[in-house]
Amino acid sequence: MNISKVIKRPVLTEKSVTGETAGKYTFEVHSDATKVDVKNAILSLFGAQVANVNIVKAKPKFRFGKSRNLLEKRKPAKKAIITLKKGEKLTLTKAKK
Repeated sequence: MNISKVIKRPVLTEKSVTGETAGKYTFEVHSDATKVDVKNAILSLFGAQVANVNIVKAKPKFRFGKSRNLLEKRKPAKKAIITLKKGEKLTLTKAKK
């Protein structure tokens, strides 16, 4: 798999941002990506050493619309929670001037 297509975007929620203090970062990844693909992508894109990679699949959520038609509320996603080695750090957002 192409390394540039493995990581789609960082997940910046309240829970994932608090995990950054412990060296854990969350990314949305391609649905076919493996733990090895994610580890190699982080090493090549950010230059950081990865200690552990956990993969989580988020199921889609639905709700009922008009005439009991199902509407998709959230699309299925695959997320990777990455733990970096001690002393490593990533910068995900740009600093405002």
